[in-house]
Amino acid sequence: MNTTMLAKSFLGAVKTLITGWNYKTIAAAVLALLLHKHAILFYAFAVLVFVDCFTRWIALAHDYLIANGNAAPTLVQSIIGIKSARSAGYIKSDIMKHRFLGKIIVYLFCVITAASGDLIMTELQQPTWAVITIISYLTVTELLSVTENLNAAGVEATQGLADIIKRRKV
Repeated sequence: MNTTMLAKSFLGAVKTLITGWNYKTIAAAVLALLLHKHAILFYAFAVLVFVDCFTRWIALAHDYLIANGNAAPTLVQSIIGIKSARSAGYIKSDIMKHRFLGKIIVYLFCVITAASGDLIMTELQQPTWAVITIISYLTVTELLSVTENLNAAGVEATQGLADIIKRRKV
């Protein structure tokens, strides 16, 4: 074994690792924050709430199209009709924005409170259950809301789905 070559290789690797350490540290910290399980849960809830709001827009556009003479608008027509419904005042951005942000804030408070409860239970060496219960409930609530919105938009495939979710939720 050539120890001189091994030492040079080792020093070269250390030098490469040290070069740009500040950028590498920042990148690692950002990745850790973005890919942490709690961050991913937040992203998932944000997506769920956005889908809920979007399906609500579809339902409101569906109502607008019916009010304007389209007896049975399709899902695609309702999606395309969102712009017209907004122009006519059926969909109000301020209301939807506050609904989205309000839900996210309430969900965060619920999950943080549940996490605090689970931390207390862990310290007391008792089983934890609060976070999984709260997250499961909020997820099913959003799923139910999405199916109800799509049902209100005339999507036939979701008509029985809301009933199934309601039975599973209880």
